[in-house]
Amino acid sequence: MRSFQRASAWLAAFVIGLPTLGVVAVIVALRGRSWELFSAAYLVLFVLVYLAGLILLALLRFRPDWLRALVAAVAVYAIASVTPLTDALISYPYHVVRCGGLPVVGSFGAAPGYAVPGEEDYAVTPLDGSFFCTEKEAKDLGYYHDDY
Repeated sequence: MRSFQRASAWLAAFVIGLPTLGVVAVIVALRGRSWELFSAAYLVLFVLVYLAGLILLALLRFRPDWLRALVAAVAVYAIASVTPLTDALISYPYHVVRCGGLPVVGSFGAAPGYAVPGEEDYAVTPLDGSFFCTEKEAKDLGYYHDDY
């Protein structure tokens, strides 16, 4: 039992602690705008990934505990990266690196729209699916910007 407790603590560090540092960095980059919506989606994602990771952790039977937790974390995040409603949240950090900063977020609705970093409604939600490095990319693909 102590081994599972140690491994679950490592799992929490891998799937909640480390990714939270990235979310904090994005919130700082947003300069205080729309951080609530942005962080709420990630909080839910981290908790769900942790709970799924606990199931996998219970099935894995090897040592050391940190390695078992790391294998569970990588497996759960790999599954989440191809799961609808979580794939946009999982791929967002990749697009931050790819674009060299916060990307333009494209979302689906009655018509495809986008939000740029710094706007009040800038956030990544499970319903977002496209990321662009520039507004021009978004416009060229038929996305519109709602100027209200």
